[in-house]
Amino acid sequence: MAEQNLKVLLVGAGALGSMFTWRLQTSGRVQVTAVCRSNYQAVKDKGFRIESVGFDGTHTYRPDRVVKTVEEAVATGETYDFVLVCTKALPNLGDNSEIIAPAVTNSAKTVIVLIQNGVGIEEPFRARYPKNPIASAVAYIDVNQPSDGVISHGGVMGLVMGLFPESTSDAAAAATAAEEATSALQELADLWNGSGVGCAVVDSIQPLRWLKLVWNASFNTVAVVSGGNDTHQMLANPECKALVRNLMAEVYRLGETVLGAPLPERLGMRSPDDFIEDAASKEHPVVPSMLMDFWAKRPLEHEVILGRPVRIARDLGVPVPYLEAVYALLVMVEKSYMRGRL
Repeated sequence: MAEQNLKVLLVGAGALGSMFTWRLQTSGRVQVTAVCRSNYQAVKDKGFRIESVGFDGTHTYRPDRVVKTVEEAVATGETYDFVLVCTKALPNLGDNSEIIAPAVTNSAKTVIVLIQNGVGIEEPFRARYPKNPIASAVAYIDVNQPSDGVISHGGVMGLVMGLFPESTSDAAAAATAAEEATSALQELADLWNGSGVGCAVVDSIQPLRWLKLVWNASFNTVAVVSGGNDTHQMLANPECKALVRNLMAEVYRLGETVLGAPLPERLGMRSPDDFIEDAASKEHPVVPSMLMDFWAKRPLEHEVILGRPVRIARDLGVPVPYLEAVYALLVMVEKSYMRGRL
């Protein structure tokens, strides 16, 4: 008996979301509906043009359906096995869990996969969709969209996923639901692994969220507040390099306090100096995604990358003066060009 195709709804069809759903579609077992906004017409007319070092050249990716809204995606009664949320996490601008409601509220089996930066991103989705499985995912990818529908990808692409706990007091029911959801996640991970994307399902994703924050809370944010610099430029200045290291050290200290355990090792990196040495040793510098948002005068993900960690630190009594200072500066930088638009 032939395996049934999975239906995936992509919400946030930018650079990251388009790459991950493209690889799913190449498996031949996934039908993708992409919700596009500013790039809708370009993708509707020509699909995505993907220029990738990791996948050897230029490719055209046409999602099975391209729509403008989630409402349109379900207008004729469609249900989805997975909803991939790849939008920017901007809780200061509103609750972005609401946008997927038309695709989720009628199906408790739909698995919500959050491929977003920062910490604390899952709670609004859990509160709004208490019966749906929610997977929190940490992405490792170097990709951007220099123009509508054109994707530039380097050589890195990986994903780690883990379930966010159910909001139920019934332990037996929660265990059964978790087992079913984990099986569904593993099926998705197998499709990615078979399509050239390293993907793993883990029991606890939060340690990896904090570990990724080590990079995001330092290089991503300092790239902007320093006036617009890539990783090599930041590290070439001794004072800026020291600032990056101090931010990383504070994230390590805070994350380990929250988790009650050391942050995990990834790719041999287990300290701020390891992260810095890795960035400095790369042949080409990294242009952080927040810097690209700054150049394009888009809202910045300062709340999930800095604001929430700062508030967590205050609640726990953990001093984080460098995080506090850069957070204050980053908010003001954003306000300087978003004034009248927020």
